[in-house]
Amino acid sequence: MNPPSNAPTTTELSTIAMGLRAFVFAANKHPGGASSATEAITSLFFSGTTTLADASPDKDRLIYSKGHAAAPWYGALWALGAMPGTTWQQAAGFGQVGHPVPRMPVRGAVPGMEMSTGALGQGLSYGVGLALADRRAGRSTRTFVLLGDGECTEGQVWEAAMTADRLGLRNLVALVDANGSGSVIKLPREQWAARWEGFGWRTIAVDGHDLGAITAALREESDRPTAIILNTIKGYGLAAEVEGSNTLSADVAAEHLPDWDTAGLIDAALEAIDRYFPDAALRRRGQAAPASLLPTRPSRAELLSRVTGYEAGTAVVAKKALGGELAVELAGLPMLWMAPDAIRNSGLLPRMEEVGSWDWQTPDADVLQCAIAEQDAASLAAGAASAGLWSVLFSMEGFYWRMLDQIRESVAFPQVPVLLVGTSGGLGDPLGPMVQSDGCLAALLAIGDLEVFEAADINTAKLLALEALSSGRPAYLRLPHEAVPVRHTLEELAGRPLHEGVFTLVDDPDPDLVILTAGALRERAVEAGQALSGQDARRVRVLEIISPTRFAALTPGRLLELIPAHAAAVSVHNAPSSVLGNLLPHARGGIGEARIGVDTYGIAGWPQDALYEAAGLTTDAIVDRIRKEYA
Repeated sequence: MNPPSNAPTTTELSTIAMGLRAFVFAANKHPGGASSATEAITSLFFSGTTTLADASPDKDRLIYSKGHAAAPWYGALWALGAMPGTTWQQAAGFGQVGHPVPRMPVRGAVPGMEMSTGALGQGLSYGVGLALADRRAGRSTRTFVLLGDGECTEGQVWEAAMTADRLGLRNLVALVDANGSGSVIKLPREQWAARWEGFGWRTIAVDGHDLGAITAALREESDRPTAIILNTIKGYGLAAEVEGSNTLSADVAAEHLPDWDTAGLIDAALEAIDRYFPDAALRRRGQAAPASLLPTRPSRAELLSRVTGYEAGTAVVAKKALGGELAVELAGLPMLWMAPDAIRNSGLLPRMEEVGSWDWQTPDADVLQCAIAEQDAASLAAGAASAGLWSVLFSMEGFYWRMLDQIRESVAFPQVPVLLVGTSGGLGDPLGPMVQSDGCLAALLAIGDLEVFEAADINTAKLLALEALSSGRPAYLRLPHEAVPVRHTLEELAGRPLHEGVFTLVDDPDPDLVILTAGALRERAVEAGQALSGQDARRVRVLEIISPTRFAALTPGRLLELIPAHAAAVSVHNAPSSVLGNLLPHARGGIGEARIGVDTYGIAGWPQDALYEAAGLTTDAIVDRIRKEYA
């Protein structure tokens, strides 16, 4: 659907706005904050100042960050045919079981829904990622982010505001619905313009119910990001006794809704829309354009052909080598390498010194030097990936605690293909409790639809990183702090199946003891198995879990093949003992199991050998623990 060659008049825009407001009140879902944003949505979609109503893949983008009050946006999408075959009454029933549109936006639910929102504060960071990706691709697309003023009390909004200014994103526009209400906290409207201007944005303040003023502001161009402050009234159009109330939320009582001819107002709005967007009526009756899909990615084998591995026996710190080496080996692909932690810890510093850090003036750079703002970085990575870049974010595992909600809402839940790399997993870093990841891996595993991998050595790390990148799904890759020697060449690893999430390190055809291990403790687990085999005549099988999520999906029959019912089972892991311990079979005729891990926060110190001794994670300590369990 192409934008109109001649734009609607202000009178026609007012007619459209009245129809959308009638839709908002018919839906009666957070009508206070929805009604205050109605004129903004009308101008954004129907004034001819944007290409949001276009059906092309390069149209402008809208992130409706205040997702709880999305009714006017849903009304506009319905009018433009994004919900084909539905009446306005059916569209206004959004959020009901079986309805194509949920109460709060979900990415891809209908065409034009770019992001899952509702967890306030994340939309601007996501919009920064979209704007960055569009500039990188040479598209003239603009990204608009509609925020609530209550949402602007979230710190992540200002992290994103600083990032957008630093990167010079002139293709990014934030619209702040300043209705004066942050839930039940009153927020002075007159302060917002100065705040955004102070963060480096070009700022325009307008009457948020004046369609002409909003449209004029949208037409203005700038050499920096723009913030349009919409001074609005919460619940605009409701009964006088509640209009502007600071306590409006959820729905309102029927006596406070206006006695309007809702059908007549919506019909009049459609007549005006169809006059300038003739495809809209056809789409409402027929088939809407499908949600855009990201391009198919190369296979793991294709990516492996570009990558060089290490010889067996080589000991390399994977967390310092992986990013820098893959950035060179995968050059030419639409990569975006990021590190909100110290960038030197990820190995990306040489690549950044070679190509520069991404900003408006260096749009081809594939490294983005992030501020120390992990939440902003996580949502930014998701936005960039949503627009086609291959986002890879490095951070110490302990700092992923700060990003859990962003990963859940912006990455895993909507299945945005971001690769998250966690370094210094578990114990091992000399900085101590400040960076100790303690239960972070368990928390990440609790997020649905996030593939989790763990590598000990650099070759396994490269293999699993390429597996994640080629899958087109969100994933987390855990790396140890220390160097772990390579066991197999990359060519040998490439021939191994990965779908079960397990490698056999030491095998016995009929084991009486099976040890599950992963990551930094892999070699200690193997040494412990060898000691028990040689000194205690145990028949030992050692399994390396490279993906606990895949291993957990094995059938009971396959699990019994790997861990026979007559064998004792042990897990050895530099992580909470439950992570691998929960993968062990239970209640198997009295045969026991031992879970060895890190279940205490605050174990710290240096040198590393002394730290592992204090934590009971040396080879001798592991052997003693197994002997005590199965004496």
